[in-house]
Amino acid sequence: MSQILDQVSKTTIQLLLKEPFYGHFFTGILREVTERVPTAAVGMVNNQMVKLYINEDFWTKKLTTTDFRYGVLKHEILHIVLKHILMVKDFSNRQLFNIAADIVVNQYIERKQLIEGVILLEMFSDLKMEPYKDVRYYYDILYGVWQSYLQKTSTSTVDKTESRCQGVSGGQNNENNKQHQQPPKASTKNQQASTNKHPQDSPSLTPSEQVLRDYMTEENDCLGQHDLWWDEIGKMSAAERKILEGYINDVLKNTVNRVKNRSALPAGLQQYIDLTLKSLEPQVNWRRVLRIFSANSSRTYLKNTIRRPSKRYGTTPGIKVKNRQKLLVAIDTSGSVNNEELKVFFGELYHIWRQGAEIFVVECDAAIHNKYFYRGTPPNHISGRGGTDFNAPIEYANTEYHPDAIVYFTDGYAPVPHIKNRAPMLWMITSGGLKEKEGVWDGLPGRKVKMK
Repeated sequence: MSQILDQVSKTTIQLLLKEPFYGHFFTGILREVTERVPTAAVGMVNNQMVKLYINEDFWTKKLTTTDFRYGVLKHEILHIVLKHILMVKDFSNRQLFNIAADIVVNQYIERKQLIEGVILLEMFSDLKMEPYKDVRYYYDILYGVWQSYLQKTSTSTVDKTESRCQGVSGGQNNENNKQHQQPPKASTKNQQASTNKHPQDSPSLTPSEQVLRDYMTEENDCLGQHDLWWDEIGKMSAAERKILEGYINDVLKNTVNRVKNRSALPAGLQQYIDLTLKSLEPQVNWRRVLRIFSANSSRTYLKNTIRRPSKRYGTTPGIKVKNRQKLLVAIDTSGSVNNEELKVFFGELYHIWRQGAEIFVVECDAAIHNKYFYRGTPPNHISGRGGTDFNAPIEYANTEYHPDAIVYFTDGYAPVPHIKNRAPMLWMITSGGLKEKEGVWDGLPGRKVKMK
């Protein structure tokens, strides 16, 4: 067994040299030689980590070339990266999901690296399915093909097959049972051979229906390697799957940190990795930031009141401590800020205004075009739609309005202001605006928050 693991390590080195992303990702995965699986398969360790199990006979007798070993490791890595192992509860038909998952990953592997019997997209060429799509795309199309096959077949053998697949009992046939159908398994090799040798039994079948029938009704080692997903991961609780997904995400992040250049990866896979990593970034609740900022910017002042005697002297008038919020809100009305973003922002201003804040709005692009107190209703139209300059509203706040704080709603695409703000400042950057740590982001004075 140690010899097999040495050979696996050598193949890993080839991955590191030829396709560093896969090689580095695989270094974070445990591996074990065992008779537990008939081929190679991904399983779990303590419901928290992923392990690759390899059958010794399969490795030595079936993977007879270096290319085959390379392809098998890459195949299993892709199932983990794309998180197919976590999706088993999202699909009702086990075998159709197995087929769809293999169609996805085998598109990223060279043909010479794939062993005999694997499932390829071109086997279903008459369906004209698009390449490099996700599992759900292929599953939905194949599900329709399988339903078509079940409707066309009328022989007694196929009738029994349909009954088992749909879970029909007592002659009932309902849509709910169809969605939970499971593929039948041929009982003998002779029965399998009969299925392959007599396509004329169903002359109306399309090429894809015939191919799908064979994979759905026969034993297949390549699909059997997914059994651990269903037997182990399929029985996990949502919390346990979350822990396992966190482990995969950590391995993926560590891999990306090591491999800065991912240009060799297919565009679809690069996009998937980028979106996955972006989803892992901590999200800042911009509404909460805006409310806390406005609340913290309030000032306290003393007010005489005849309704409350002085607690110290018992005389009237007494003194009442009150808060005052005086905000200047600068609205970037340049052409790059759309009306929907303005609507969302004014919707949040309404809640702050309801809490008693005095809000003074200035509409500006390169200069100030309109000034008014906000009274709970957004403006009917916005003036401006030119270029952007941040200096005008800051200067107005410093010299004219003297607010407790400044809130600047903008896309962020303008030079850093040269006028220094005297009041605390919060920049509300639109979702499609300036990216964090991009351009002038660090140069903008005060707090910045992205309106994601």
